[in-house]
Amino acid sequence: MTNSLNVPAGGHTDGCHDPDKLLAAVPGLLGFVPEQSIVFLVFRDHRTVAATMRHDLNLTRTGLPSAGMKQLFMRLGALAASYEVVGAVAVIIDDRYAADDPRYERTAVAVDRAFRQAGGLSAVFAMGEAVAGARWHTVWRPAVGSPALGPFPEPFPGPLLATGVLSDPNSSPTALERAVNSGRRILERRSDMAGLLSADAHCADKVCRAESPQPDQHLPNDEDGRGLRFILAVIDRFEAGDTLLTCREVNRIAAAIVSVHVRDALLGLSLTVLRGTAEDLWRTLTRRLRGPSRAAAATLLGHLHYMAGEGAYASVAFGVAHDADPDYNLANLLDAALVNGMRPKDLGGLAELAYEISHRLGAHLPPAVFEAAG
Repeated sequence: MTNSLNVPAGGHTDGCHDPDKLLAAVPGLLGFVPEQSIVFLVFRDHRTVAATMRHDLNLTRTGLPSAGMKQLFMRLGALAASYEVVGAVAVIIDDRYAADDPRYERTAVAVDRAFRQAGGLSAVFAMGEAVAGARWHTVWRPAVGSPALGPFPEPFPGPLLATGVLSDPNSSPTALERAVNSGRRILERRSDMAGLLSADAHCADKVCRAESPQPDQHLPNDEDGRGLRFILAVIDRFEAGDTLLTCREVNRIAAAIVSVHVRDALLGLSLTVLRGTAEDLWRTLTRRLRGPSRAAAATLLGHLHYMAGEGAYASVAFGVAHDADPDYNLANLLDAALVNGMRPKDLGGLAELAYEISHRLGAHLPPAVFEAAG
């Protein structure tokens, strides 16, 4: 799931809506080029995407959506309805059949049936790959659009081009906006996100004594306060451009974030002016640490992406946390919330708790200046 963005549904060609700009925006909305996927875009108004949801497209041997996919469609339709949307679009990116294969039309019918609780679909498109020059097809439109049956749902209330050639997703306004706001380019595939979190050396010290502290249950104490203040000081250094961490400093941070009290206080940074710097530190620590401390760093990173509406990045981070410590509770809970479509803003209580904990530990977080996505 991604944050809401203003996306032009497209211009007009020969009196028909041209969806190219919207289709080219899909990789930018997701942060990567989807493969064998179905992507849902739900609209708050004729040009505002309230949420973007991508899932692997699981087909049967005959090329139809599996029973599990149909159940997923129903859950996503209910989620879309909760956004009070005016319309939705589905985009199939799949190279197993020709983009205009009738099997995709039958998939579209199943999707529309599930999304009727959200007002139905405006259109379903299909293309073999989401790259410049790929040919897309309009594979389905609802049985409306006449004076007797009423207009099509948004964002395409009138006639629509049947086919076209995709413009460059890397040059789309959405991709450029993402690059300016987050500094991230569109990745070629989702697996590249995991590569950003691959294990790295603990430190650059000639003599490294890496430690992997284990968490213990305890009440908030002075050591937690010292650890939290130290990490906040490191973030201030990162903000100023000093990103060098010694072996001792990495070990000290690891010992601090395995405490749930320190970790929970640091969740509050996701909505502050320091969230970009915190993201850099959490990513660095995720790569350098091992065991429960790696799980803690990856969870902080995943939560930050979740709050920003970057669901794909969040999902990958939670997966890394799970691999580092399968029993890491917060990562598993947040991942379950993400999979079940819980909106980031519905997790706002975690940020409020973070400020309470940081105050109790004698540290002060910057004020929240951003709102959770959704």
